[in-house]
Amino acid sequence: MPNYRYHIHVIHADNDQSLILDSVAIAFQERAFLTYDVSSKLPKASLYGRQCIEACDYALIIIGDSYGTTQRTGISQMHLSYLSAEAKLKPLLIVIKTHHHVISLEPSLTEFIRTVEKHAKYVYYYDESTYIEPLLVQAHNDIVNNHKIMGSWTKARTQSLPEYESDMQAPRKSSVSTKNQDVRSTTISSATGLSRPIVLTDIFSFQYSAHAYEGGNLTEVTMPMALMWSDILQALIKISPTFSSYGLQSSINRLIAHRAENDVQQLMPKVHAVTRCQMTQNDLNRLQRQLVAANWIELTTFGTRVKQELWKLTFYAKSLSKDQQELDHNL
Repeated sequence: MPNYRYHIHVIHADNDQSLILDSVAIAFQERAFLTYDVSSKLPKASLYGRQCIEACDYALIIIGDSYGTTQRTGISQMHLSYLSAEAKLKPLLIVIKTHHHVISLEPSLTEFIRTVEKHAKYVYYYDESTYIEPLLVQAHNDIVNNHKIMGSWTKARTQSLPEYESDMQAPRKSSVSTKNQDVRSTTISSATGLSRPIVLTDIFSFQYSAHAYEGGNLTEVTMPMALMWSDILQALIKISPTFSSYGLQSSINRLIAHRAENDVQQLMPKVHAVTRCQMTQNDLNRLQRQLVAANWIELTTFGTRVKQELWKLTFYAKSLSKDQQELDHNL
């Protein structure tokens, strides 16, 4: 076996396919470290799932007899995790139970299976008689061979406790060749669901573009800018209770526009108008990932397509804003 393993996050419905999940643990014993979706009854289940997906190398979805417990939005944790994995461009393994006999499946489960089958690349099927471990190994080999990733978890050099702990605290970084897939930090803290806090007085640096009008001519310029996280938080507070990624972009662009005109005038003294100030898409994606990792925003509901995901501010972010306002008032 190689001296590294993959981090695979297992997505599944509550209280479903327990024997299959045990088989997953056995099949991947020497191949991967596993994290699992937790019960949706826990208040941080969605946050934990998203953070595990953010850190993992691959995601494995087990679809059996149940859609899972639904949230107030009518969507199950399994569905939420699937959408999160899709949004993060994680390589997905889909394992679906085949029902040979005529049974009444939940309409939500039937629709979910159709959605997954339509978009998935690696789909494997099993039934009650399937010896599933060889199937899982084959699925694992297929995705590893087609999505080359250096395992981000390393084995301990010895079995002594201090060295074991040292190895586990300093895993190797992933090297991802999949198009549009980000290089991810894969420390143990992120893999176990711990958020990455943001200090309000720190800054977020990025690039933005703008249209500058000078002497009747239009010039598109690209400029650097840095915003304090406290200013970003206050901009988020002003967004509607639920918002799309486009809504987030619009809010940040409005914040940029207040400062961009002065910056552009330093470059072009005769400019008479500055419009269409927009953070670059790569920086916007980076901002959104940091907001999720810091537990400032969370997914709340979805449309029929992944790109229609809706976000909301977390209670934690609102509390930070309130504390900051009280501090400013006292000063």
